[in-house]
Amino acid sequence: MRSCYVFPSTVADPASPGARGLLAAAAAAGLDTVVTKSEAATPALAAETRRHGLRLLASVACFRGPEGPAVVGDDGRDWQRMEWYTGVRPNDPDHNERLVRRVAGLAAVTEADGLVLDFLRWPLHWERELRPGARPRSSSYDTATLAAFTARSGAGLHGDTGSAAARRIARDHADAWTAFRSDTVTGVARRLRDAVRATRPGLWLGAFLVPTEDAESRRRLVGQDAAAFAEIFDGLLPMTYHAITHREPAWVGAVARALPSTTPVIPMVQTTTDARRATGAPADWGHRLTLADFTEALRHALTSGDGRYCLFPAEGLTPDHFDAIRTAHGAAHAR
Repeated sequence: MRSCYVFPSTVADPASPGARGLLAAAAAAGLDTVVTKSEAATPALAAETRRHGLRLLASVACFRGPEGPAVVGDDGRDWQRMEWYTGVRPNDPDHNERLVRRVAGLAAVTEADGLVLDFLRWPLHWERELRPGARPRSSSYDTATLAAFTARSGAGLHGDTGSAAARRIARDHADAWTAFRSDTVTGVARRLRDAVRATRPGLWLGAFLVPTEDAESRRRLVGQDAAAFAEIFDGLLPMTYHAITHREPAWVGAVARALPSTTPVIPMVQTTTDARRATGAPADWGHRLTLADFTEALRHALTSGDGRYCLFPAEGLTPDHFDAIRTAHGAAHAR
């Protein structure tokens, strides 16, 4: 899969010159797939992508706010919004039942060629909280989650709640807490996979992964078990936005190589730090990203992803980027 992620506003009218021009340029550069949010993956867009010889994947947000069960952070307070992100905890039975129905319903009617599950994890604005020197938050220390944790693990919290419970868990029950949170996410992932398979056998199903260089950190931080995900999904897309996370381009390959090889890995390659250009709203996407940085990150993605990648966002691609992509494809083929 050689793909790009497009924001809905860009393809709201698939017949517009901007949308058609982007799809044509992507196809001419050797891309084969377009990813966008499910609400934008309309029949008209599906038809337009196929007209250009491209596949279409629809991404589905699983646990992103503001609607959803409340989250309590390790400071004992309600989860605080950071930039555009508000998290939702993945262990509320009613919310999860609605999510399963929503994903199964989408699988039944979509004209996209597959689905990619997003925000399938515990809350973390990882783009900011995984930068070097940052302190990642943990959650959720609400009453329902703590009760479920103690019932599953047998851990004694001695009546602690909120921040006191967070401190006790970190001190005395860290491994059990990681296992509880990871098993929670894996359980939801399996339910969603089973619902899609029962509704539409053969529909491609992938998942976005938080980018860490080792599996245990990902489990501990957000509850995503890459080994389990590799058995559940048809492909994994680590969100290796090196400029956003203040890393070097080689980090893209380091993250991708650390993932299981039992399912396709599709590393993400950041194209721009101009969030407003892509989304229409400001956000901290890191420092300046040069064409040379992009080219190096793409090279690492091609190598570590066995020829697969996803460019994020497509709105950051210029004619020079497309030339670099064609050159990178040629070099990869020569190897």
